[in-house]
Amino acid sequence: MQRNLSVRYVSAAFVAAILVLVIGGIPASASEKLMDVEGYPTLVRKPVELWSDGTRLAGDVFYPKATAEGEKLPAIVLCHGWGGTKAHLNRGIAPRFAAAGYLVLAFDYRGWGESDSRLVVRGEMPEPDKDGYVTVRAQAIRQLVDPLDQQEDIDAAISFVEGEPHADASRIGIWGSSFGGGHVIWRAAHDRRVTAVAAQVGAMDQRAGLVAAPGGLKGFHRTAIQRARGEVEPVPVGADQPEGLTGSPYYERFAKFSPVEDAHLITAPTIIIDAKQEHYFDIREHGERVYKILSGRVPVEYHAWDITHYAIYSGEWLDKAMDAEIDFFDRHLK
Repeated sequence: MQRNLSVRYVSAAFVAAILVLVIGGIPASASEKLMDVEGYPTLVRKPVELWSDGTRLAGDVFYPKATAEGEKLPAIVLCHGWGGTKAHLNRGIAPRFAAAGYLVLAFDYRGWGESDSRLVVRGEMPEPDKDGYVTVRAQAIRQLVDPLDQQEDIDAAISFVEGEPHADASRIGIWGSSFGGGHVIWRAAHDRRVTAVAAQVGAMDQRAGLVAAPGGLKGFHRTAIQRARGEVEPVPVGADQPEGLTGSPYYERFAKFSPVEDAHLITAPTIIIDAKQEHYFDIREHGERVYKILSGRVPVEYHAWDITHYAIYSGEWLDKAMDAEIDFFDRHLK
């Protein structure tokens, strides 16, 4: 989906000044809005806003109602998969972790769900006024699958959680599924704030499918050159959407994102759950490969269940996954 908007930009200095007035990315009035969680009477949900590289993201923080003033809880940041939103996580995953005694953040990547769009200026950029503002015509980028932008968003989400009054910043875990399963492996490899990581049915090497595509990696490199020179659209929205998936992949960015290559840098305990009937990729080159890299380096456990990719999101297999992951986080974050 593409939209053209008339927007007002502000200088970086002015944005920084505004953000100084914001607590953890949340206006004080919004931080006090606590809501009940359907089906979980012992929990509260707090809608929040967080900022990632100048883009406002929507999130929800969950934690037990009985949390005392000043009490610090271990925290878990949830990273959903390709085309997912926090609405999916809020129904049966975020509340379960919170009910187990965690502060949990679910959020939407930029351009997805309730989060603001990344903006691309169309036409000429005018001179800023005395306050640093310009009025431009901009394209709102929605439903773009960009692993590098999404890593910026995960980084911001962890920073946001560090500032939550009930979060223990020394005990932050990250959980990711599918595309997000690769995200959390990369993040754990490069972010020492992460003290435990759970990856389920995760794609750990985004380049694998590109090698077999027409033209291979060289073809996508040629497209990157064209994009930099303005010979193709500045952002690939609305093109090459894979069958059965929502969102346009930014293939040139995929070519730069290979979590499995950085897995050896992980120092945090890790749990990996794979689907033996996986149809998107060969688990031997993804989750199983990461497990072998980590074995003997850090506490790591690996489960390969006889299920399909999507079976883990409902019914008995969701229950089994949640039980295994909560047990894992209990051992490494509590």
